[in-house]
Amino acid sequence: MLNKRLLFVLIAILSALSIFYAFYVQYYQNIEPCPLCIAERIIIGIIAILAILFAVHNPQNFLLRIYGFIVGGFAVFGIKVAAKHLWLISLPADKQPLSCGMPLDMLYKKIPLNSFISYILKGDGECSRVNWTILGISAPTAVIILCSLVTIMSLYIIFAKKNDLDCRRFY
Repeated sequence: MLNKRLLFVLIAILSALSIFYAFYVQYYQNIEPCPLCIAERIIIGIIAILAILFAVHNPQNFLLRIYGFIVGGFAVFGIKVAAKHLWLISLPADKQPLSCGMPLDMLYKKIPLNSFISYILKGDGECSRVNWTILGISAPTAVIILCSLVTIMSLYIIFAKKNDLDCRRFY
């Protein structure tokens, strides 16, 4: 039986570690992220921030389930974005997009937010290359694994019985 606060802290730690590793790869190994990598980082960053806020707030009952649903929703969205990224990587060379497009900071200034998000999710030529791996797996695969773990923990938070979430009864 797991403590809900511990689950949120664990989600925040796993998410933060993955963000730190992504920044390490970018700034110390000089590998530039593609637009989908950036989108995946943003999603995981949001998950980390929400999880730590929810752990500090220490909600009870219904609010706890709402928080679990919110974190789980972002994790499922992260799986969707990473799956699209993985699909682009798996395309044969002749089917991969040709253009890398405009840099994201310029694009964000020129088009509305909904179009910007749509553009990121479409991917571009840079998104179809595997520039780096972690433990032998590509970045989008690692994001799918992380977001799947977060989804499972969120489902536990949402559907576990009240007594299953409270470790105080053991003290």
